[in-house]
Amino acid sequence: MVNYKTRLSNAKEKCVERHIETARAEWLMLDLFEWSKADYLMHMNDEISVSHLKMFDEAECRMLNGEPIQYITGKQTFYGEIFNVNKNCLIPRPETEEVMLHFYHQLKKGDTVVDVGTGSGNIPIVLKKLDSTLNVYATDLYRNALTVAKANAQHHQVEVKFLQGDGLTPLIEQGVKVNGLISNPPYIDNDEAEMMEDTVLKYEPHSALFAANNGYKVYDTILDRLPEVLLPNAKVVFEIGFAQGPKLKEKIIAKYPTLDVQIIKDINNNDRIIAFVW
Repeated sequence: MVNYKTRLSNAKEKCVERHIETARAEWLMLDLFEWSKADYLMHMNDEISVSHLKMFDEAECRMLNGEPIQYITGKQTFYGEIFNVNKNCLIPRPETEEVMLHFYHQLKKGDTVVDVGTGSGNIPIVLKKLDSTLNVYATDLYRNALTVAKANAQHHQVEVKFLQGDGLTPLIEQGVKVNGLISNPPYIDNDEAEMMEDTVLKYEPHSALFAANNGYKVYDTILDRLPEVLLPNAKVVFEIGFAQGPKLKEKIIAKYPTLDVQIIKDINNNDRIIAFVW
């Protein structure tokens, strides 16, 4: 039998052959065995157990075939918290942390807020953990995504009210009014699929990535019914693609001319956020 260090070295060699970053092999081993870097250093010279070897062999095969490590291990970290993820929901991205924080810093104690298109539930769950006084709703069109989100909320022991439906419809049906709305909807134009990474196209749900009308369909759907759910001075924050800011701002002002719509850049100096106060 081999030790953990030798098995990891072997995995890194296979990564090089497939033009995959070798760091992914270490990431896979640590997440798969729920180890910290210190845990690995403590065990690296130990003989790998039969069960761990079988687990790693199977996981390595999936990684080398291009499957995201988050789907292999079933976990992704978002704002320092671990979330369960699977093929039914988009893998939370670090950029979305900036969007969420911009939204959070505008809220007041006791506000009622909603995350539209919640996926794994990462945004509403972190918001509730940051401020337990918030009354938090989250919607998604897909039942399978909500199953993941509900399990995450239970794991993190927070109360989030999950509703299934398209856009704002489930809120309107229940008469819910909010002080804040955040959404990271599908916003990639279908025609841009050829520019996406193969691993994203092959494994992540297209319904959470792509939208019709050049990527603006979900924004349009939400914007059309904002008056039915927003309270006066409600804060609205959308995550956007790097080239969508000016066009989306134009669309919002065309519908609601009195709004002061801001386009905000992320840490990489790309347009990332559209924000306004109702």
